[in-house]
Amino acid sequence: MDNKSGLIIHYLKAYNIFDVFSKMNIDHFQVNHFKKGTAICDKDDEINRLYFVVKGKVKVYTITPEGKKLILRFINPLAIIGDIELIQNSKTHNAVEACSDVRTISIPFEIIRKNMSHDPIFMSFLLENIANTLKISTSFTALNLLYSVEVRVASYLLSISTDSAGKVYKEDMNSTSVSSIADFIGVSYRHVIRVLQKFYKNNLIEKKNGTLLIKDFFRMKEIAKNNIYE
Repeated sequence: MDNKSGLIIHYLKAYNIFDVFSKMNIDHFQVNHFKKGTAICDKDDEINRLYFVVKGKVKVYTITPEGKKLILRFINPLAIIGDIELIQNSKTHNAVEACSDVRTISIPFEIIRKNMSHDPIFMSFLLENIANTLKISTSFTALNLLYSVEVRVASYLLSISTDSAGKVYKEDMNSTSVSSIADFIGVSYRHVIRVLQKFYKNNLIEKKNGTLLIKDFFRMKEIAKNNIYE
């Protein structure tokens, strides 16, 4: 067994999905690496692989007709990308971006349709994941409308500055404009300015060399209600 096959089997077993793919030739799988900030897919892309995020964190967002980006959620392993597109045979519905260095294992749609479209174990796994995703998305949409702008800004800042295990990135959080934060969480520019000013005043954040940094993660998590976006 080569190193690639061993790594793929390791992740399949680590996330308890080895049995789901027990009839699949490991050679059909591929290991993919995405650098922080890299787009895994954009909205309305053609996609031909099912991706399993096994390391790192990804950001899922949609793009409005006006070109604004609206955050939907941040997802950690085991995240699946392309499941709805596989079932619907459609282009991508949302954009997905690596928030940290991300590792995935993936398999072509063609191989799945040829070998697993009638496999009850795989189809049950896929449909359960889609149902869970829709449930989370529905709950998130409702909660996001109810939470204050302060909670949403705090949650967003936490999500873009911590990895999938909740640890602070070794590298500084990328500089993020107020207008981008406002677009991503769906609130006004002025609202975000007021919240950030309050965070500065309360010594929760600082700007250093053009980079926005969280100074007190414990207090920020309290404000974020333990992060509504994850």
